Amino acid sequence: MGLLDRVFGPNTIDERFVDSPMRDNWYQASSYWPSSFSLITTVSEDGSTNIGPYQLTLPFEVIKERSFLVCSRKGSNTETNLHRNPKCAVNFVEFDRKKLKKIVGLGYPGQTTEEKMADNPYTLIESPTPGRGTADGCPLIIKEAFQVHEAHWDETFRIKDDGRTPEYLVLRLENILLKETWAKNIENGTRRMPNMPITFGFRDGEKFWFAERKNAFWFPTPTDKGAREESVLYEANRIDPEVRFTREACKQLTGIPKPFIKTALKGIIKQAKERGVTEVDREFVEMLNKERG
Repeated sequence: MGLLDRVFGPNTIDERFVDSPMRDNWYQASSYWPSSFSLITTVSEDGSTNIGPYQLTLPFEVIKERSFLVCSRKGSNTETNLHRNPKCAVNFVEFDRKKLKKIVGLGYPGQTTEEKMADNPYTLIESPTPGRGTADGCPLIIKEAFQVHEAHWDETFRIKDDGRTPEYLVLRLENILLKETWAKNIENGTRRMPNMPITFGFRDGEKFWFAERKNAFWFPTPTDKGAREESVLYEANRIDPEVRFTREACKQLTGIPKPFIKTALKGIIKQAKERGVTEVDREFVEMLNKERG
């Protein structure tokens, strides 16, 4: 391997494809799957909080219903705890190389909660959400996290349970907590992204691979593709889950300059909520336009 390969990685564009054997845990034993990971807190039998690291934590239901799909080893502390108490919190932390080795230890099988938490690098605190305290049977959350998804296991939503495969857990979201900086970042148009660590998972029976991302960047949404109302519709239905916009309503708003569209949408939502309207349609937009003269 030459110097350029060591610096930039091998150039494989002109290489031929070859078969990779289909092994168990194929995503990390037969291929490459870089992703973020979560730290899921659950309540152990003695009432203490357990932390379990999970690479396979994926958004599952994303509109109207909201949930994660988590793939868990059968018999893990997390899986065992959720079967006894479905309350959990899905914590996401920013990159801290010193803590990554400790995270590997938190995921090592065969440890009790007491054993693994003795080397826990994080600070556990009570949730600020009413009804989600330890007195309510809920786990503590991680203070160092930049976001926490408070959830519960939906035991009625069984994807596959044959006693042999991993446990597929549908965690239904109850609440999303963000540190103030990151909440304002989303509210004000998402100008930056948190420095989330990336994992390639467990490999070769002896290594957990991680990576630090470089600065995130963005490209503007294309303005010359698709119907113009699509971008308005997408933006409108992300602001307030209690008020939805129809496509026909958004067609009436395509003439608003892009820098002002979010402000205009918030104004329409405010009017809708004051009038008890949960769906903004073309007629409602036209009525507001007439009222403004």
